[in-house]
Amino acid sequence: MKSISPDLILTDIPLGKSRFKLWRIKNLDDLVDQVSDDLFNEDERLPYWAELWPSSFALADYILNHAPEIRGKRVLELGCGLGLTAMAVARCVPAEFIATDYESAALRLAAKNFEENGLPQPQWREMDWRHPDLVGTFDLLVASDVAYEQRFFEPLIRLFQKYLAPEGRVLLAEPNRSVARGFFGKLALSGFNFEQKDFPVIQDGHKITVSVYRIIKEK
Repeated sequence: MKSISPDLILTDIPLGKSRFKLWRIKNLDDLVDQVSDDLFNEDERLPYWAELWPSSFALADYILNHAPEIRGKRVLELGCGLGLTAMAVARCVPAEFIATDYESAALRLAAKNFEENGLPQPQWREMDWRHPDLVGTFDLLVASDVAYEQRFFEPLIRLFQKYLAPEGRVLLAEPNRSVARGFFGKLALSGFNFEQKDFPVIQDGHKITVSVYRIIKEK
């Protein structure tokens, strides 16, 4: 993989009994300024991956507290970003783990974070979840903050239908955005059941409630 920009800071992340060290972009505004008008107009490509979102904390916490359900399973992550949730998955020792992101820069920095924490590297895959090119099915799909635009709803549901094993489940973290209500409505109409658990996350002195949804196919 290509080298990472040196403009990084190392952050200590405590999660319950676990701790992670996470390299982050020091100045996100500089990164946004590097996005050309052509690139933005092509697909509204902003560096969302470089932000450490509250949903990633909640999902990583949930995963670490349900390690037996992940150990020995085949796992796929959609939108790994900086790799916090992916590192939680790796701590649970899955049999196979594929971590994907739309941006190659996210994959490079996530791989650096795995190295920093001494974790075995998953299979990194640059992938647009609207056009996935995967083989087989997965026992577990994990994702955070993916239902933030309506244009993603149908592609995500199609991906769930195609790649989720018959007895598998999806773990999806969402910070209760109003737009996401439409996603869960479509999900229910598409033959999925779900339950949610709320997690309070403190970020920059503010309390944010993130819901982690456990999603399964109807039998």
